[in-house]
Formats: sequence, structure tokens, C-alpha cells
Amino acid sequence: MLHARAGHGARFVLGVEMLLLISCVALLGISLLMVLSTTAPLGEQQHADGLMFAKKHVLHMLVGVLAMLGVQKIPPGQMLRLGPVILCGSFFLLALVLVPSVGIEAGGAQRWIGVGPLRIQPGEFVKLGIVLYIASYVGRQEQRLGTLAGGLAIPFGIVGAVVLLLLLQPDFGTSAVIGLIVFAQLLVAGARLTHLFGAAILGAAAAWTMIQSSAYRLRRIQAFLDPFDDPSNTGYQLIQSLIAVGSGGISGAGLGAGQQKLFYLPAAHTDFIFAVIGEEMGLIGCSVALITFFLIGGAGISISLKLRESSELSTMAVGLTLLLCVPAFLNMMVVTGLLPTKGLVLPLVGYGGSAMVANLIAVGILMRLAKVPVKS
Repeated sequence: MLHARAGHGARFVLGVEMLLLISCVALLGISLLMVLSTTAPLGEQQHADGLMFAKKHVLHMLVGVLAMLGVQKIPPGQMLRLGPVILCGSFFLLALVLVPSVGIEAGGAQRWIGVGPLRIQPGEFVKLGIVLYIASYVGRQEQRLGTLAGGLAIPFGIVGAVVLLLLLQPDFGTSAVIGLIVFAQLLVAGARLTHLFGAAILGAAAAWTMIQSSAYRLRRIQAFLDPFDDPSNTGYQLIQSLIAVGSGGISGAGLGAGQQKLFYLPAAHTDFIFAVIGEEMGLIGCSVALITFFLIGGAGISISLKLRESSELSTMAVGLTLLLCVPAFLNMMVVTGLLPTKGLVLPLVGYGGSAMVANLIAVGILMRLAKVPVKS
């Protein structure tokens, strides 16, 4: 019986690891092709080097892969202890983003810190810090999660402080992702639904108040409801995205043959790269990307279920899985007009060094959790 259990565990680890690895390689392959395709005209125009962005992207990938391999050597218990440290560090960096002489503004938002030639987006790492912190908190305070004052008040307060800093940038998309992830983590850990839904209602009310008080956000909502009402301004990006996705058909126009990336579709290599996948690789390419994220989600849920006897590790696996999948599905919905436009990069695909490194670290930790032996 012991040998059978060990054999089953070994097969599980190999199967889940291979599924995560193959999914990750597939997305990185799509990413390399699409970033090369979307940034060649931009690089040629801005820097007389069509490969400049692609070369940076490869460097981001290499750093991320090294980080992914590195975190697999860290025991999960030590990773849990590092959670609050990572959260504090990323929280500090989030605060620095708002300092005028330190933070870098682009596209109407101040989300980056300049370190020499590097740009760091702390919001990508704070998501990772939040996931690890909530998991570590669950491990320490599992018996108190059913209470509000002595249990959930602390994580709610910390998440609220992080979201406030993000909204000041502003970064509404990352704030929403963090809220969804924390809700799911605490739900899996055993928190009371009344407390979680109460917090969710308060968060939704605050979000609606912010939307109503901001003419810019109201215009985004109106553009989402009817982009053709203002096709040259607020509805422009969504319209160009829908043109790209719709013109791809089943198999697409072919790699490099898309037209929307030629300065029609804004953020073609970052937030709207999925639209270019649709134009150049068609429904087939979009389906491959979508299915790959479902496979990652399935692998992550399997790991969480395997570790259900350890609430903190199971909660960590759920958080890391959602960290990868929630932004992916939200991004695809934005690109196809199912959600209002917001700044979310497609994980493991879109251009962006901070996002690439943070997401590959998440994959690495998931692969390490798959190796944790099950208690008999």
C-alpha cells in the first residue's frame, strides 16, 4: 500500500509539473512570436531597430525563467515566512511610485519606478506578496478566521491599504484582481461567507462611487456600453481591438501579417496583445491561449486539493493559480468587449518585464508545491 501510494504521488508530481511546464513554454512561445510581430514597427519608428523590444523581452523571459528555477529550491515553509517580507517590500515600492521625482508616468498612470535603465512595476510584485502573506496568515490564524475583529480585520486592513495605493496611481485593474484573489483565498481557508460578501459589497460600493466621481472612468463605462458612440476618442481602442479579433477568422492572417498593430491599435504589445493573436493566429490561436490558461488553472486546483490537509499551502496554491488565471481571463474579456477597458497585461504573453518575472515566479512556486508529499 505504501509503495502504491508513493507511486501514485510520483505520477501526480510528474503529471502536474509537466502540465505546468508545457503550458508555460507554450505561452512563452506565443509571447515571443507576438511581441516580435507587434513591436517591430514600433522599434523601427522609435529607435531604428525593429528587434529592440523583442531583445528586451527575451531578457525579461530569461530573468523570469532563472527566478522560476530559483524559487523551486525554496521550501514552502520558508516561502510562507518570506510572504510578509515580500509584501512589505512591494508596499514600500508602491508608496515610492507616488513620489514625483521617483515614480514614472506613462499613459496617464504613474505605476513604475526607474532604476537606472530599468523600469519596475511594483504592482506586479505586490500581487505575489499579497498571495503569500494571506497564505501565511491563514497558517497562523486559521482558528480565528471565523471572526471579524480578531481574524479578518488584519488582512482586510492590509489589503485595503495596498488597494488604496494602487488606486492613487491609478491602477483599477490590479486592485480588482487582488480583491478577487484574496476573496477566493479566504473562502478556501474557511472564512465566513457573510464577512467575505460584506467586504465585497463595501468594495463594490466604493468602486462604483469612484467611477461616478470620475469623468474619465464614466467615459470608459460609456465606451464599453457603446464604443461606436465616440469612435474616434473613448471608443477607439475597443473598436480597433474588435476589428483585429474579428478580421482574423478561423486561422488568422498569418504571423506578422496583421494590420492593426501598425499604429491603429494602442498598446498592441501589452494590454491588447490578445487582439493581435486573434488577427494573426485567428480563432485557433485564441483558443490555444484560452485552453492553456484553463490547463494552468486545472493544475493549480489539483495541487490545492492535494494539499488540502495543509490550509496554508492549499491557500497558497489557490492564490498563485488565480494570480495567473484571473488577469488572463479579465484581459481576454476586455479585448473582446466583455468588460470595460482596464490596464491588465496578458500573463506570460504580453510585453512587460515586471509582469513576466512575477508570473514566472508564481509558476515556479506552484511547481514546487506539486512536490510537497501528501500526509498519509
